[in-house]
Amino acid sequence: MFEVQIPEISDEELMKRYKQIKPVITFEGKLHCFREYTLEELRKESYFVDRDSDMREEVEEGKLEVMVGRDFACLHTYGYPGFFRPSIAEVLSQIARYDLPYVRAFEIIEYPQPRYDFEKDSLTYSLFNKGYHVSTVRLYGEKK
Repeated sequence: MFEVQIPEISDEELMKRYKQIKPVITFEGKLHCFREYTLEELRKESYFVDRDSDMREEVEEGKLEVMVGRDFACLHTYGYPGFFRPSIAEVLSQIARYDLPYVRAFEIIEYPQPRYDFEKDSLTYSLFNKGYHVSTVRLYGEKK
């Protein structure tokens, strides 16, 4: 079939991207920031598992806007069904180079839930069998 893998980026490139692009989450209809993470946490920890305790203040009203048409399928290392543990590094490494100058935040808006989610289409099923979860990531830029 085809080979897939999560792109590798250097620690320096990861920190450069993280300085500019932060994870956000929608809670009660409002975007919220997360706490700051260390380099090790960016690579090895899931910000998604403890999102309730790691979530911080609301994003300032009118600061960010959705980058329309820029949602993308993102690969994440597979644990097991029902155990979705995305790292910030996984997402930051997969943002298209042409979008990087404009992105200020990202949000995982769709993620795998029960086992049948891994079989919803042939691509997702194939990626699951190669050891990956697939999420949908939304990108945000500065509001103009």
